[in-house]
Amino acid sequence: MTFDRYLLRSFWHTFAVCFTALFGLVVVIDLFENLDEFIDRNEGRGVFSLLERVGWFYGYQSVLFMDRAGPALTIISVVVVLILFQRSGELYPLLAAGVSMRRVLFPLVLASIGMNVLLVVNQEWIVPQFADQALEGRGASSKRAPGVESAYDHATRIIIDGKKLLPGRGTIELAEFVLPAPELVQQLTILKAEKAVFRRGKGDRPTGWYLVKVEPAFADLPMTQRGRDLIYDEPQIEGVFVATDLTPDQLYKRTSSYAMLSSAELLRRIQNPAFGVVSVHRLVLHLHSRFVQPLLNLIAVLITIPLIVRRESLGVVVDAGVCAMLHAALFGVVQLSQLLGASLLIAPDLAAWLPVIFGGCLVTIVSGWLRT
Repeated sequence: MTFDRYLLRSFWHTFAVCFTALFGLVVVIDLFENLDEFIDRNEGRGVFSLLERVGWFYGYQSVLFMDRAGPALTIISVVVVLILFQRSGELYPLLAAGVSMRRVLFPLVLASIGMNVLLVVNQEWIVPQFADQALEGRGASSKRAPGVESAYDHATRIIIDGKKLLPGRGTIELAEFVLPAPELVQQLTILKAEKAVFRRGKGDRPTGWYLVKVEPAFADLPMTQRGRDLIYDEPQIEGVFVATDLTPDQLYKRTSSYAMLSSAELLRRIQNPAFGVVSVHRLVLHLHSRFVQPLLNLIAVLITIPLIVRRESLGVVVDAGVCAMLHAALFGVVQLSQLLGASLLIAPDLAAWLPVIFGGCLVTIVSGWLRT
């Protein structure tokens, strides 16, 4: 048990060092390239305000970095721990005492499982909470805010467009909402607003957007009965409320922003008629891939251990090279399966599980190479 705790401490210490070093490198490079943008958005508020802005931005980015780099850092930590333990000769006394290598290294597998649990918690609960702030950019100013990618609501046939998007605030500047005819209005109408603010449904009010200082005014809209059910007058903001399930993340990087959603939200969107067939297929593929990702992470660790602690080792460099080649092959199968699934050539569930089948075969092959 003492050696187990020692092995676990070594793993978590190595993981923390790797995470700090890699993320610190990312921060230094990004800050060096974009410090002027931070200063511009700080608008002369002083050093402490600038440091606060930088700290919040990279704090949000650290959550996303953990989600993306966590599996790779887990493998790196396992490799480093095994190499250091072999170099220091700490494994041999246990083997000489009759303890099997599988029992000696079992804590590393447990640590990898624990890391998978932390990554799932981060993905399902932490990342969705900070996704909008992470996409906001290096401040809340709209001077360099991203442009709006036009989106179409397949349920209401409303098209949303605009000039600038502030994802953290859920706001579109110079928003344009195209109302279809004859479903919602008697003739095609474009609502132009100073800004549009997103609000999730609460009580009797559905999910939608508040259009502030809108033209034409609500009284001038030639609405149908269906239109009256979706568009409400809001005199206090000189605008209207438009009910639609299109969210801010659908208006910016929508081919990748869904990766920051929780699985519950993905399921809700898959069942929502507002999203088109292509979008739903992409969401289904990502949902299946998310379910099998912990298995792939564990398979990668089970491939790594026998290759680094080989029965007939050819040297640390060669063993690490073979390990990297097999991981590259597994990564290639993952990317190929995703491509085939996104192209509708194979079913989404098959695209997600093919890498697991391939990785399981690799684990079976290399498991016999483990030193005993």
